[in-house]
Amino acid sequence: MNDQPSEKPADKIKAAPRPRRGAPATPAAAAPEVAAPEVAAPEAAPAIVAAPAKTAPAAPAAEPSAAIAPIRAATVNLTQSGVAEVEADSVNVRQGGIGAASAEDITVNMGGIGRAHADDIAVRLGAIGVAHGEHVSVELGTVGLVVGGKVELKQGYTRAILARDVHVRQGGAQSIVAEHVTLEKGSGTFILLARRVEGDVRTVLDWRGALAVGAVLALAVGLVTRRRRG
Repeated sequence: MNDQPSEKPADKIKAAPRPRRGAPATPAAAAPEVAAPEVAAPEAAPAIVAAPAKTAPAAPAAEPSAAIAPIRAATVNLTQSGVAEVEADSVNVRQGGIGAASAEDITVNMGGIGRAHADDIAVRLGAIGVAHGEHVSVELGTVGLVVGGKVELKQGYTRAILARDVHVRQGGAQSIVAEHVTLEKGSGTFILLARRVEGDVRTVLDWRGALAVGAVLALAVGLVTRRRRG
């Protein structure tokens, strides 16, 4: 007899049966479907709303500027600039411009003045619209209307002269009304009305036509003077 203890069927571990050759393999049990954990969607970032920009208050409508006051001084020297109106004892303009100037002495060199009123006015290489003075001299310049006591025109031109004494040197004037006129060689005028004339006189109209035109010029000068006073 064997002394070895007999194994009980319960103590034996049953091995899994081997599949037979040629027999289809038993499919493995499908893994149970595991539902994916629900992941909460990320909360949307709050929208950034820009605060409306503060609108600056509209600037009040500009009020019409007051009339520019004239420049008043003892002496005004204007160089390469311009002003509207000047009132002074002495005015010197060089490569500049003035709308209206009133002084005792006005000198214009390569500049211009709209209206000039002074005892002594000298223009060289410049221009003046209306010149009113006791003594007016124009050299290589142009003046629209000259009203004065004594007028000297040298190599310049004026449209109209109304004065007591006029002296023209190689210049020209469209019309001259004066008591005494001196025209040197090379000078000319279209209309001449004078009590006494000296020099090389060359005119287009006779004294009758000049008289009529002189009356018109006198009327125009009167209107200009009245407007200035007003």
